[in-house]
Amino acid sequence: MSSSNIEITRKAYPWGRAYIVEGAFEAPLILPSVTTVLKLVKNEKYEMLRKQFGEKKWDKILHDAAERGNVMHRMLELFLLEWAKEKNVDRSLKKAQIFAIEESRRDEGKFAKYVVKGRDLFWNFYHDKFWENILEVVDNEAFLYTTFKGGWAGACDFVYRDIEHNLIVEDFKSSTSAKDEEDILSYKLQIAAYMFMCAEKYNEVPKVGKIRIANEQTSEIQTFEVHDYELKDYLSQFIDLCKKFREINNI
Repeated sequence: MSSSNIEITRKAYPWGRAYIVEGAFEAPLILPSVTTVLKLVKNEKYEMLRKQFGEKKWDKILHDAAERGNVMHRMLELFLLEWAKEKNVDRSLKKAQIFAIEESRRDEGKFAKYVVKGRDLFWNFYHDKFWENILEVVDNEAFLYTTFKGGWAGACDFVYRDIEHNLIVEDFKSSTSAKDEEDILSYKLQIAAYMFMCAEKYNEVPKVGKIRIANEQTSEIQTFEVHDYELKDYLSQFIDLCKKFREINNI
């Protein structure tokens, strides 16, 4: 896996986003991103909403959700990076708040509306005290890849050891409303793909992969999990999707 002489960059292709891995093999690897592959997973509920709103409005909804989510993710990332240093909650919170203030002023305040929503979602995580179970931050926004079964790559939000010394992979999500179990198959496949890459990188299968979701309607953080004993099943489904993705796009 990764070493100091390996470079990983992102690139957009007609079929979606890929990661270019250089320095590991004679020729660069072009690996589809996990999220690009998962676009093959269709959710009937969202397909109906797309038709209801129309393509233009739906694309605007997705854009606004992405901007809001980017703010939330960045605040969580800054909080965790600071937390990894001294485990000081006040300093960690200050780092996240400074970013939100600066971001709200960017481009004459054009991003302020996204900051408000993203910050509210961050506060849901903060009040849930998501850091209390963290013993050690192993990695944050880790770029991972594998060559297994043709390979894939992605950026994992958070890898840590909990207070029982278990290796945990965690992904943070934002949503307009609470999710049902039927809505999160793609999330479970995503976290399984990350768990496998982490197992290769750290030579240890993560005990659990967690998908934690903050939504705009309630303060509750939803948590969905893939345990180590479930990994094989979800990983198999993801690998099948990868194979289908390559066949469709001739890559």
